[in-house]
Amino acid sequence: MNNRLTRRHAVRACLTAVLMSRFNLAAAQTETSIFRYPIGMPDRMLGDGFLVRHGYSTENTWYFPGYLHTGEDWYVVEGDTAGAGVYAVAAGDVVFAGSDYPGRVVIIQHAPDLFSMYGHLDYALAVTEGNRVERAQLLGTVLARTDGRAPSHLHFEIRTFLTTPEVNGDAPRYGFACGLNCPPGPGYWPIDAPEHPSAMGWCNPTHVIGHHTPSGDGTEVVVARTAPETVAVRASPATDGTVDPLTSLALRPGNRFPLLAIDAGAEASDGTSAEADHLWCQIALPDGTKRWVQAAVPSTHDTGSDGRPSSLQFVLLPAATPVVAR
Repeated sequence: MNNRLTRRHAVRACLTAVLMSRFNLAAAQTETSIFRYPIGMPDRMLGDGFLVRHGYSTENTWYFPGYLHTGEDWYVVEGDTAGAGVYAVAAGDVVFAGSDYPGRVVIIQHAPDLFSMYGHLDYALAVTEGNRVERAQLLGTVLARTDGRAPSHLHFEIRTFLTTPEVNGDAPRYGFACGLNCPPGPGYWPIDAPEHPSAMGWCNPTHVIGHHTPSGDGTEVVVARTAPETVAVRASPATDGTVDPLTSLALRPGNRFPLLAIDAGAEASDGTSAEADHLWCQIALPDGTKRWVQAAVPSTHDTGSDGRPSSLQFVLLPAATPVVAR
């Protein structure tokens, strides 16, 4: 009897250990799947005070007309972006740190088919290839550009590949000067190419981060410094211009609201202007009602050759621990 009890207890202990290991693995996977924005200033939430001047798959008419952007260009709204901290959007492994973009490039692998890329970093990086990094860990700072080609900024991408033959591998389709099997890649894709950048493996960063931002269970959003004084609130996320606002909500930078749900567009979105960005947050208002607010809105700060907006302005940001001074 004692032997049978001992064996039974041993089996139960093994099963419990297996279940706990699976639970811990699931918890770890959940933790590593949380994403945040890639840039920040001391004592602010990541992304606060910044504008995406040239969003995903938009045309940058003053720098590279005729080409679609494969990432997002992050600029501080006031002042010079040089020196701003650049942070890992999620936990992962540094699989590339080098190049001259100009400035260094860091690429992090978060999953077998998910990578984030940070370009135009200062040459003094805070990480090296092979490092394991955590979400919001400092990677470096934005390079002070002196080449006169563009103001200082962060070029940020999320994509499904490190190298792929037709883009930045051994058979590049277009004559970009990155070189053979060059991980950073071109940063742009021809407008008249037969495939959209999403078909080649790039993703819409705003949508990916939206899909990897938790909601409910006490999570909150913070009103960004770039938010307007008032915003329309709706009963459901608006997908076109046919839904009239129910009412307006006064906003003040730094105010917090409970985050109940997020509605983000497809990660492989196929639009060609900032109007294709879709990021809405359902929040709880002070009176207890639940309403949807557009968290990232198109801006005509920059436009494509067709006059459509290329920039993206943030209204609400995920609440997290503010960036600490370096």
